[in-house]
Amino acid sequence: MTIAITGATGNTGGRIAQQLVEAGVNVTVLVRNPEKLHPVIRQKAIVRQGSLEDTQFVTDATQGADALYWVVPYNFGAANFRAYQQHVGNVAAAAIAANQIPYVVNLSSNGAHLPQGMGPISGLYEVEQRLNVVAQNIIHLRPGFFMENYLMQLEPIRTANSVFLPIAGDRRLAMIATQDIATVAAELLLQHNWSGQSVLGLHGPTDLSFDEAAAILSQELGQSIVHVPITSEQFRDSLLQMGASESVAADYVEMWQGLSNPAYTPAEPRTSQTATPTTLDQFVRKQLLPQLNQLTPA
Repeated sequence: MTIAITGATGNTGGRIAQQLVEAGVNVTVLVRNPEKLHPVIRQKAIVRQGSLEDTQFVTDATQGADALYWVVPYNFGAANFRAYQQHVGNVAAAAIAANQIPYVVNLSSNGAHLPQGMGPISGLYEVEQRLNVVAQNIIHLRPGFFMENYLMQLEPIRTANSVFLPIAGDRRLAMIATQDIATVAAELLLQHNWSGQSVLGLHGPTDLSFDEAAAILSQELGQSIVHVPITSEQFRDSLLQMGASESVAADYVEMWQGLSNPAYTPAEPRTSQTATPTTLDQFVRKQLLPQLNQLTPA
């Protein structure tokens, strides 16, 4: 069995690739920067270097694959982010069709049932639709809010005891650790005990409000952490300062506005199948705290 993995230098693809090579599977990773790969992946996987925007590269690199894990990578510099998402989706569709890849696991998102109003998440709706045209067996994973988003808040946690996000503190969302997404995806890629076209919500162990999340951060870090809602304008400006294009900034502002809307709820109900085990307090202890300690002067 050969499994092709995109995003192998990222949160989900990297963990999936590691799990699969350790399981003894033939793994091909498609990456732009091989030097960023985990050493285990670099040593045991077939590494194909290129861009997921290049149809010929992706088609060649996935030839002979029995399964494919697909993720649309971030591109903060895209002049038109939705057009970029559409193009990358078309690249995946071309490779799946050309190589008749039997099984595809696509990383999508909660909210991807909405074709408009959710920024980049609505862009993933379009990717799902495009892949459904060509993939005989495909599962679109629709996870909730990544706990890893809190890693982007390390500096304000350290310097201001605060988390700054454009959402009210009492807004509740499903929060999930990306390691749990990877575990589910790896199992689907290995087992092939499923067929057809479907979606699978992934919701973490429980929904949390952002104030509740701040309380968990406070408890685990031993300091008082406050969730501070910021305006859409403040969030947009922060993205632009980080190097995002105007298009990317506008799309992510729209996403947060959509998530903030009280009428928004994931299309997939929370069930025992959609729940994943890692709690936020476990995530803070194992991942956030070590990285925070690296920033803190001794």
